[in-house]
Amino acid sequence: MKSRRALSTVVGAVFAIIALTSTVTYVSYSMGILDNYNQSVLTKNQQLTDVNKEKFQISSVTVPNSKLNITVVNTGSVPINFTKIWVQNTTTSDWIRSYVPTHNFVAPGGVLTNIGQNSGVSINQANSYNVKLVTSRGNTQAFNVNSANVAPLNIQLLSIPATVPSGFQTKLVMIVINNGSYTLVNVTPQTPIEANNPTATCSLVQNQASPPKYNTLPPGSTAVFQWDVMIRGTVTGQTCTWIAQLQNGYNGNTATATVSVTNIAFTSTTLAQNSGILTLNYTTFHWSEGGGWKTGWAPTGGNGVAFYVNMTNNNQTLGTNFYLSKNSLLYTSSTSGGANSQPYYIMNNVTGVLGVTRYSCNGPPSDDYCISIAPGGTATLSFYATTAGSATQTASSKLPGAGTTLALNLIIFGKYAPCQNCAGSMYGQHLPYTGIITQ
Repeated sequence: MKSRRALSTVVGAVFAIIALTSTVTYVSYSMGILDNYNQSVLTKNQQLTDVNKEKFQISSVTVPNSKLNITVVNTGSVPINFTKIWVQNTTTSDWIRSYVPTHNFVAPGGVLTNIGQNSGVSINQANSYNVKLVTSRGNTQAFNVNSANVAPLNIQLLSIPATVPSGFQTKLVMIVINNGSYTLVNVTPQTPIEANNPTATCSLVQNQASPPKYNTLPPGSTAVFQWDVMIRGTVTGQTCTWIAQLQNGYNGNTATATVSVTNIAFTSTTLAQNSGILTLNYTTFHWSEGGGWKTGWAPTGGNGVAFYVNMTNNNQTLGTNFYLSKNSLLYTSSTSGGANSQPYYIMNNVTGVLGVTRYSCNGPPSDDYCISIAPGGTATLSFYATTAGSATQTASSKLPGAGTTLALNLIIFGKYAPCQNCAGSMYGQHLPYTGIITQ
């Protein structure tokens, strides 16, 4: 009986050990599973956080040698690895192709260029394509190439201002709004064309728009292009109309703007609001110390000096010439001051070298308002006399030597009137000759 009791104790101990071992094993196993689950959750949360931190922007897309050349800026806080590029031809056969880019890694804040240059996909400039970039985290960004012809865009064309005096310039402003859902690239306007049957004479000052194109135009964004336009006419209300559209744009997706002529009503009540209508042609500036008219600036100083320059009357009011007063002058001043500050009064003409005659003519009034400029006309003005209405050359003024600067200021006095002795609107204008000249 004693031996059996001992065997039962042993068997009980064995079972107790087995139970304890099973419990420890189960608890350890459960803890391992729980730890793996926690790690999985943490890893997934980190992945989701990195996905949200991953941000990039397509800064430009070009198509050199019929291959995509995409530039991307990493605007997020994590590195980006591009794993796939999808290209869909949306114009012809509507095919879809994909490839793995060679240039595919960009650090936070970095710029990645030449994406797509290694692809086997050839881009036809006449077709449009949908392109999608895919990252290793699954983020994507799509844009359209040459896709202005896929759907109409919101295009406006404005003339600012719409009404200008003849001989003045206005601006054509083209506004393009991307009202689609994809980023557009290479948004380039055509040179505006003039519609048929204009009643005014208009011309573009430059054919290329400013700026010439937008590399990218995200959804909802706006592109603004502009051109300078010159308009000329003889009657208020004459117009010309311009038509603008995008290169490779949607058929019929155009906008128009009209520019009108207004003639300046030059009366005493409108004198202030219409001032500044005399302009200089700075390229015609000449000077002489004798021996011929010269351009540039190289006088020796201490000699008599004459100047001439062309001036245009931009006022288009018919029957009203601008008559120049004998008090009109060109005034010089320099950094050295003193005798270098000198007036040069208007003379009659520029025939011969320093052979101009004093500002004189029959009157009334005698010897004044001798030179007139018709509406839209141009006259060559010479400045030489020491005092108004005299023929004495300005020889006492010693022009500045090396290391000094000389500023030229043209001060014009006169009147707008139908004839020399007619009453009219008195007028004066200061025309800085931008000529700060350095020897």
